[in-house]
Amino acid sequence: MENSRDPTNQNLDELSAYILLSEFRKPLMNSIIKSLDLPDGSKGLDAGCGIGVYTSLLAKVVGLKGFVIGLDISEEFISYANKKNRENTEFIIGDINSLDHLQAESFDWIWSTDTVWVGPKELGCPSEKPKGILDGFYRLLKPRGVIFLLFWTSHKFLPGYPLLEAKLNTSSGATAPFVNGMPPMNHIMNAKNWLINSGFKDASAKTYVADIKGPLDQNTRRVLQILFQMFWGEAEKTVSQEDWNKYENITNPHSRENILDRNHYYGFYTYTLFKGVK
Repeated sequence: MENSRDPTNQNLDELSAYILLSEFRKPLMNSIIKSLDLPDGSKGLDAGCGIGVYTSLLAKVVGLKGFVIGLDISEEFISYANKKNRENTEFIIGDINSLDHLQAESFDWIWSTDTVWVGPKELGCPSEKPKGILDGFYRLLKPRGVIFLLFWTSHKFLPGYPLLEAKLNTSSGATAPFVNGMPPMNHIMNAKNWLINSGFKDASAKTYVADIKGPLDQNTRRVLQILFQMFWGEAEKTVSQEDWNKYENITNPHSRENILDRNHYYGFYTYTLFKGVK
């Protein structure tokens, strides 16, 4: 995720970048979580909890009589989460492909953010098909238990440059983990069908938007540079040299044309929530 063009992001390790990204998205996540109407005193699983920022938000909503388990495959992330945990949370190392160590029908709800990405293993995806993971979630839920799958689904970061941004978004980083040859039904926008195919009922989808407004503070600038690199770092191979030069000119922190310096900068990103009931 490191962006060598931005001195504020030099030597930014994975954990530090994840902390910045989690805090950046926290207001939107908090708003989404509050809209779920999670029952007071309920028990939930945060599958793919990362450093536990959203686990804590979930735990706050269900109250001290409730309980939330955060599960992640990263030992480093779980170690960090354990240092920040709330009284009614527990963090464990685990793989969403193998949840047999958790008791069947023991959760009222399961929340999973940016985790059930279907695609090639070499891109870091947990599986090339969603059904096995969702079948595992189904087993863990109590009757009438609810599954919440949340994914980053779109963004607009380059105000005034719609054609350039559209071209950049054809690069592999912007469409990952979806690659040529993948079945269209494996794209995240078809997650309602995933839920139905695993036996969930009342499948629904809702999209939430978060605004990014100037003037931007330093942390927001750093996050946007991380996101630029994440989505478009390899786009030089895809777009023309003229377009790449234009992109570098408007995103380089040392450029007079840097759009992040604009007091009236505006961008946004969206998350889509897919919900199903056992």
